[in-house]
Amino acid sequence: MWVVVHVYAGLAIAALVKEPAWLVAVLAFGSHVPLDVIPHWDYTVSRHPIAWGWADFLAGLATLLVCLFVLDMPWWLVAMGPLSGAPDFDVLAAAIRGEEARHWFPSHWKSFPHGQASPVPGIAVQAVIMAACVAVVLAGRPY
Repeated sequence: MWVVVHVYAGLAIAALVKEPAWLVAVLAFGSHVPLDVIPHWDYTVSRHPIAWGWADFLAGLATLLVCLFVLDMPWWLVAMGPLSGAPDFDVLAAAIRGEEARHWFPSHWKSFPHGQASPVPGIAVQAVIMAACVAVVLAGRPY
């Protein structure tokens, strides 16, 4: 799953649950595993992982800035987005550098049933998840 999808999921969980902060953090971080099981397309296997990695990073950053400065979400709720995506930071950093990632998070190990799909349906699944997360974030107002 792209990092930006995990960011959206963390933001949706934060907007929905709100408190206590420890529970929001556990749910946001824990959401990484079930999302990785869903069949999706990973750009790390594409011909252009560096370009895709930068697009993923910039999309996540733009999302966080919109949440902070347009939606006026509290910083600690916005922080749940990067927390949810944190297990992919090694993969993202490696993709941007054009290197192979070390895969420290259990759902990235070869022994874990990581969902895979071809590009069109794999990207479509991630777009649907992101759209649902946007709906949850907007419905969760006021923060």
